[in-house]
Amino acid sequence: MCSGGVPMFSKKVLPFLFVVYLIIAPVAAHARGGVVLALSGGGTRGLAHIGIIEVLKEKGIPIAGIVGTSMGAIIGGLAASGYSPVELREVIESLDLTNLMSERTNPIFVPLSQDSTNPHNKIPWIALDTSGNVVGPLGGVTGVKLLERFAQLASRSQVVRFDELEIPYAAVATDLETGEKVVIRTGSLASAMRASMAIPGVFDPWPLGGRLLVDGGLVSNLPVKTAKEIFPGYPVIAVDVSGTLKTRKEIHSLVDVVEQSLTIFTRRNVLDEISLADLVIAPPVAGVSIFDLTNADRIVDGGRKAALQKLPDIVKLAEKAPPVAQKEELCLESKVVEIKVEGGTPYLQDLIRKKYRSWVGEPLSTLNMVRASTEIGAHDDVLAVDYRFEEIGEDLAVVFVIQRKPSFELNVGGYTTNLHPHRWIYLSGVRRDLFLDGDSLRFNFKIGEQWGIDASYLTSPEKNSSWEVILSAQNWELSSNKGRREWDRYAAGISRRFSTGSFEAGLGYAFEQVHSGGEGYSSSGPTFFLTSNTLNDATDPTKGSLFHLQAWWPDMEEVLYRATYFQAARLSDNWRFYFRAGFAEGDETSANGNRAVYLGAAEELYSYSGNPIQGERMFWWNAAFRRILLKSWWGKLNTEIFGGMGFVYDDTGNRYRDVWEAGVSFSIPGFLLDGKLMFLYNDERDFKIGFFIGSPVWGHYPLP
Repeated sequence: MCSGGVPMFSKKVLPFLFVVYLIIAPVAAHARGGVVLALSGGGTRGLAHIGIIEVLKEKGIPIAGIVGTSMGAIIGGLAASGYSPVELREVIESLDLTNLMSERTNPIFVPLSQDSTNPHNKIPWIALDTSGNVVGPLGGVTGVKLLERFAQLASRSQVVRFDELEIPYAAVATDLETGEKVVIRTGSLASAMRASMAIPGVFDPWPLGGRLLVDGGLVSNLPVKTAKEIFPGYPVIAVDVSGTLKTRKEIHSLVDVVEQSLTIFTRRNVLDEISLADLVIAPPVAGVSIFDLTNADRIVDGGRKAALQKLPDIVKLAEKAPPVAQKEELCLESKVVEIKVEGGTPYLQDLIRKKYRSWVGEPLSTLNMVRASTEIGAHDDVLAVDYRFEEIGEDLAVVFVIQRKPSFELNVGGYTTNLHPHRWIYLSGVRRDLFLDGDSLRFNFKIGEQWGIDASYLTSPEKNSSWEVILSAQNWELSSNKGRREWDRYAAGISRRFSTGSFEAGLGYAFEQVHSGGEGYSSSGPTFFLTSNTLNDATDPTKGSLFHLQAWWPDMEEVLYRATYFQAARLSDNWRFYFRAGFAEGDETSANGNRAVYLGAAEELYSYSGNPIQGERMFWWNAAFRRILLKSWWGKLNTEIFGGMGFVYDDTGNRYRDVWEAGVSFSIPGFLLDGKLMFLYNDERDFKIGFFIGSPVWGHYPLP
C-alpha cells in the first residue's frame, strides 16, 4: 500500500531499531558500497555483460547505476528494470535475432499474404513524404519488430525517469543530424534501447524527442565519461566488448568488412574513455561476430570468467565506494489522468483517445500499454508505436508516439523457379493520403512472359471500417493434363471490409471480362472472404493457425470458392511442424474452361507446378517437419522433410486423379535472400530438383 496507519507495536520498536541503525550504519554502508557499470557496444559480443552482472549479483556487490551503449544499453536496460541474470540468460535463449531482422520473408510452407498488390518478398527502393522529398529507405531493417520485443520485455517497469528503475540507468545514442552524444534518461525504456543500437546502414535511425538517433557507439562506445557525470563519486567499471581489429586473413565476408569498419570507427572514442575507468574488464570476445547468437552461452560464460578474474579488484573498489542510495518504495497506484497522442493523422489520434479513454481514473497497467501498442500498430499506415509516461502531480498521462509509414513507397522484387514458367519481376508500391487522411492506393506490376497488374484502393487503414476498390488485369498460360490454355482476364470490384479479434471478412461485388481462344466472356457477381489468423508470428510461427476462405458467385449460377488451412507447432528450439490443407471448387464448363481448378498451379504440390492437373474441384494437404540447421545475421539455413497428397474431381463428382509427393528441401529465408532448393519424388516416379528465389504472387481476382 502507498499509505496507511502505523501499528502500536511498530511505534514501540521503531525507535529502538533506529538507534541500532545509527550504530551499524557506517559499517553497513562501508560494506555495501556500490559500483557503476559502463557497458560498451559490440553486437552479440555484448552478451558477455550478462556474465559480469551475474558475478556481481552472486558476490553481493551492489550496482549503483548502469550506463550502456548499443548492446550494452539493451542488456543494461533489462538488468536495470529488474531482470535477474538467470532471466537474462532465458531471454537470450528465446531471442530469435534472425526472425527479428527478417521482416519480409517466409520459410517454406508458411502461407503467404492473400494481398496480390503487396508482394511479401521485396526490397525497398524509394520512399517519399507528402511534399515529394525522399525520406528513405534509411536502413536495411526498420527495427519495428525489435521495438515490439523490447516493449514486451520492458513492460514490467512503469517509470517516467530511468533513475526510478531498480538500478538507475542511462542509454547513449548519437544525433544523426549534429553528431552530438545524446544521453537518454527518461521516456520509453524500449525506445531508449532501440535508439542506442541503431547501427547505421543496418537499422533505420530512430526518431526520439525531435531528434533522429543512431547507434551511440559512433560517439561513445564505452560510456565512461557519461557514467562519471551521472554517478559522481562512485567507481566506474568499464566492460569493453568492442573487440580488436582483424588481420587481413580474418576478413572473409561482408560481415567481416562491416565489423572491421565499426571497430576502426569506434576504437578512437573507446581509447579516449577507457583510461578514465577505475577498472576495465575485457571479456574474451575475439572471433565472435557482432550478429551471431549461436555461441550465446559461451559469450556469457566468457564475461563471467573475466569478472571472476577481476573479482579481488572489484571488491576493493566496492569497499571504498559510497553506499547505494536507498530508493523509496514505488507507489504503483498512480492513476491515468489523460491519454495523449503524438504523430499519426488527426483521425487516428481521435480514435486512440476515444478507444482508451476508459483508462482515465484507473491504475496504470503496462500490459495494457503493450496490448494497445499492438492494436494501434495493426493499422495499415502505422510503422511503429511507442509510449511513455508524463507526470501530472501524483498521477500520469499516457503518451502514445506514432510513427507513420511514408506517404509513397516504391519497392522492387521478384520470383523465379525452374519447375514452372511463372517468373516475374515485381514493381510494387503504395500511395497514402491520396484523397483522405489514412487512405491508400496499392499497386503491383508483374513483368515477365506472363504479365499482371493489380491495384487496390482502401478508404481507411481501419480493417473494420473500410471500403476497398480493386482493379486487376492478368495474362495466364497453363500446360495441364488436358492441354495448353491461355487467357487474359480483366476485373474490377468493390467490397466492404470488417474485422473483429482474429477474424477479418469482406463482402462485395466483382465484374470480370475474359478473352480466350478468340472469344470473350463477361460475368459479375457477389464476392466474399473470411480470414481467421491466430499465428503468433507472420514470418516464423511456432503456434496458432490461419484459415482463409474466398468465394465468388458469377452470374448467380455456381459458387466458386477456395478454402485453405495452416497450422504451426513448435516441437523444440530447432524443430517445427507445419500442416496445411485446402479445398477448391471451380467450373470446368463455363468461360471455355478458364474457371477450372488446377492442382499444382499455385504450388499446392510442387512437383506438379509445371504440369498441373485440371478438374472441377480439388483437395490437397501437406505436412512438413522443419529443422533449423544454422542461424546467422543474414537468415537461417533450414531443412524440411515434407510430403503431401492431392485429389482431383471431374464435373460429375468422380475422383479421377490421386497424386502424392515427398521430398527434402533446404531454405534460406532472410532479409537479403529468400531461396529454396528442393529434391522431389512423386507418384509418377518422377525425381526433380527445383530451386525457388523469392515468393510468388498469383493474382486471380475475382477467382478464388
